[in-house]
Amino acid sequence: MKKTFVLLSSIITLASCTKSKEFALNEKVSKEFLKEMNSLDSLEIKYFSDSSFIKKTPSAENSVEVKDAVKLSENSKAGITNISGIKVSQDAMSFYTAVLDYLGDTKAQGDLARDFFQESDPQMREVYYEKLRQDFKKLKNKPDSILTIQKTYLDKVGIK
Repeated sequence: MKKTFVLLSSIITLASCTKSKEFALNEKVSKEFLKEMNSLDSLEIKYFSDSSFIKKTPSAENSVEVKDAVKLSENSKAGITNISGIKVSQDAMSFYTAVLDYLGDTKAQGDLARDFFQESDPQMREVYYEKLRQDFKKLKNKPDSILTIQKTYLDKVGIK
């Protein structure tokens, strides 16, 4: 009887410990994901909701729009660094890698926006602009798929 109680206690403790680790991982990864998703949306709304920036002259390195693009890129890179190297369970792996991919794509979008703002050739500005618009469309669909992956992960580990 005593052995059964000790065994059950250790299983419950292990399960709750595992659950708390999964919860902490989810919180950390979700925080980075949401932060960069909001930053990406803000950049798009602020500068790419219409084509007015195509006709503007190139921006200086210290201009507000270049700084905003660089900030998106740097924050995404910091997010990648923040969640890289953490111990991830097999159940969490698809969620974790989907968020890492999203952060990498967000960083690339910030880099491309910076290049767009600084480009002096009008034809290249149009090329950059079209690429940015296409990438914004692709990136808008990713959060829904990431949230689906996250829900599956949370269901597997028993977090509601």
